[in-house]
Amino acid sequence: MSSGIKGEVKLLAKHSAIYGVARILDRAIGFFMIPVYTRFLAPADYGVLELIYMTVSLIGMVVGVGITSAVTRFYFDHKDEEKRNVVISTAIIAYGGMVGLIVLLLLPFGGFVGRVVLQSDDGSRLILVALITMAADIVFSIVLAYLRAQHASLKVTGITLTKTVLTLSLNIYFLVFLEMGVFGILLASLVANLLFATGMVIDTLRRTGMRIDFPLMVEMLRFGGPLIPSNVAAYLVHSSDRYFIGHYVAVSQVGIYSLGYKFGSLINQLVNAPFTQIWNPRRIEKFDQGDVEKHFAKIFTYFCTLNVFAALMLSLLSRELIQVMAAPEYWDAYKVVPIIALSYVIFSFHYHFNIGILAKKKTKFIAYTNVLNGGLNLVLNIALIPRFGVWGAAWATLFCFTFKITLTYIFSNRLHPILVEWRRVITVFLVGGVVYGAGVQIDLGSIWLNAPAHAAAGLGMPLLLVVARFFSQEELALGRRLLFSKLGRGAAGQGA
Repeated sequence: MSSGIKGEVKLLAKHSAIYGVARILDRAIGFFMIPVYTRFLAPADYGVLELIYMTVSLIGMVVGVGITSAVTRFYFDHKDEEKRNVVISTAIIAYGGMVGLIVLLLLPFGGFVGRVVLQSDDGSRLILVALITMAADIVFSIVLAYLRAQHASLKVTGITLTKTVLTLSLNIYFLVFLEMGVFGILLASLVANLLFATGMVIDTLRRTGMRIDFPLMVEMLRFGGPLIPSNVAAYLVHSSDRYFIGHYVAVSQVGIYSLGYKFGSLINQLVNAPFTQIWNPRRIEKFDQGDVEKHFAKIFTYFCTLNVFAALMLSLLSRELIQVMAAPEYWDAYKVVPIIALSYVIFSFHYHFNIGILAKKKTKFIAYTNVLNGGLNLVLNIALIPRFGVWGAAWATLFCFTFKITLTYIFSNRLHPILVEWRRVITVFLVGGVVYGAGVQIDLGSIWLNAPAHAAAGLGMPLLLVVARFFSQEELALGRRLLFSKLGRGAAGQGA
């Protein structure tokens, strides 16, 4: 393994580990709330909460104009720190002001949105609170994009974890003690987002100054503009199935499906998101430097292997996890977890395949991809959900994610050659599929016996990869050295 690839792996592993720990703690704290939510909210209430989140996320994608992508891309256009500061201050002040104005204009329509989405006149105040929260979160995301571009992973971790703890503490207070239901959960997010967005904006602008470059602002809008239909279409693929389930099946099924989706998408939360927070800016920073694409191709293989292994373990253990954590009326949620987990493994390819599009600033191709994919998703949801319910929604998600990464690869590869170790990647999927097919057959009659048995089956994947000659001799030798060095340090520690 060359020194170049070792250096990139070390840097990416370091920051991914920090982001990963943050994500794990963040999700752990969040999952601590699942027993609370499922006991203090009926499946129908959980479904209402999910529909509100989905609706406001859609509005946020339009209002946000791809701002975090624009910040990352234009920040690395400059080597001079002063010019980089102008990028950040322009984004915060100009975009922040624009978002605030748009939300003010949207507030009078909260009642209409509530009636359309929730089919109830009681949803207006819920929508209003969620809209203000969304505005604060968009501004907060600009600051986080700035910190990630600076590789300040520890600071990002500390900030996001503190915000999560505050949000969930307020959730418990409003939901359990004050019994405020869905409104209490939304109010907790509003308070936390306003506090942190205000504090972080003030701190950031003290360092960058308060300057606005209007030509730069126009450039950033042009960069992010094509992402609006793109993000709306992407939203359709990720979230529109809840609306169809609510319409064709029942709002209570939205709650059950959303819980299963939450577990399945843990792959995205715990593996993909931490990795891409350092991967995306690093790839842009190192774009077109020598043979760096060969290094990134190998890194992608390692990333894919970790992703498939995590999805395998999650899928094998999903039934036991949900039965332990959720109220009985939510237990059927486990059925969609393997399909959703596989969908997000496929989706993760997007972060490797889109480098040509982002580096060449051809975001129109992202728009083409997502619009086509969004249209396909609507067709599949209409065709499958009325007939197959939540199963139809899950399979539509898997098919659309596969379609998305295929188009992304075709468009991006025309702009910049994308290297992929296809043989090794396919081997990972085949081995993971074999292990899942065998492990899911295990049923010892008790969740307390099934859980360790399923975990043991999943742990067989690395051994099968060795048998399948997935690893090179150099990688095996490095693995042995690392293992023996760990064992040696452990023995030395015990001897002392």
